[in-house]
Order: sequence, then structure tokens, then C-alpha cells
Amino acid sequence: MTNQYADLKKLKSDFTINEIGKFQFYSGIAIGIGFSLIFNSLFRVFLKMCNVGEIITDLSWSNYYSYEFSIYYLILIGFTSVGFSFCFTTYLWMSKTFATNRKKNIRLRMAQTNTIWILFGTLFFLLRMFWFFAGVNLTIEKDFAYLGFMFPIFIYLYCWNLISDIYKSKKPFLMTSLIIIVIGIILSGI
Repeated sequence: MTNQYADLKKLKSDFTINEIGKFQFYSGIAIGIGFSLIFNSLFRVFLKMCNVGEIITDLSWSNYYSYEFSIYYLILIGFTSVGFSFCFTTYLWMSKTFATNRKKNIRLRMAQTNTIWILFGTLFFLLRMFWFFAGVNLTIEKDFAYLGFMFPIFIYLYCWNLISDIYKSKKPFLMTSLIIIVIGIILSGI
């Protein structure tokens, strides 16, 4: 029985920089940080555009430029942009050209496909929800405060689920979780 368990442990390799590839690992981090800055800016613009009804009634664009974000929305946008950008990081980390065996190669391709699918699926849903809230007296902050943070948490954990399906990754998960929290807090203050 222990021999079978030892064989199962050998199926998953450790999640390390050398296993991923140095170029893929560091380029994934750099592109993830770049996309987090882009998503942070885009989400702020979209949130301002959700108040387009107020701009039209005043016939002034000064409301658009003078819009003040609440602390809640700044934190939500910071963490959501990091969560979405982690999909690109995961995509690059899983882009190993040739794996050690065929099953691992198939899992890597599925992980790449699923990260892009979850990115755009949740992005479209989130943007549609922003536009829905623009026309109704509902707000994410007042009516769905905790549920707003489920988007970045879901995306981040989904990507790590794909990674842990291929690699043993408990310690990297804990380290990147702390890094993601720090980057989310930094982006919320930008």
C-alpha cells in the first residue's frame, strides 16, 4: 500500500522556478504586475462611467473628473485587478512547451485554457454587473459588500487549483497569497 502511495507522490513535481522555467516564471510575474496596473486603471474608469447618469443630468463632465472613490471601491478594484492579472501569470507559468509525460502536457494545456476562460468569463460578468448597478439604486458597496470580494478570491483560488492539479504547491501558494494581498493594498492606494 505504501509503495502505491509513493508512486502517486512522484506524479506531481514540486512547483519551483526551475520546474516552471526561469524565463516563464519571471516574465509571468512581470506581465502579471503590468496587467494589474492596467486592470486597476480600467476598473476605475469603468466605475466612473457607471455614474454617467449623473453626468448627463448635470450636462457637465466635471462630475466625471471630480468623482471620488470610496475606500471600499479602491480596495475592491485593487484586489480584483490583481486577481485578474494572476490569470495571465498562471497562463505563462503553465506554458511549458514539453512536459515530462503526455498526461502532464494535457493538464498544462487545460490549465492554460481554463485561466483565460475564467478571466474573460468573470470579467464580462463583472462589467455587466457594474452597468446593471449604474441604472438601479443598488450598489456593490452597500448591498453586496462581502460578495464583491468573492470575485478576486474566486479567481485567485481557481488559478491555484489549476496549478495544484499539476504541481505540489502548498508553500508557493502561501507565499503568493501574502504577495497578492500586499500588491492589492498597494494598488488600492494608487
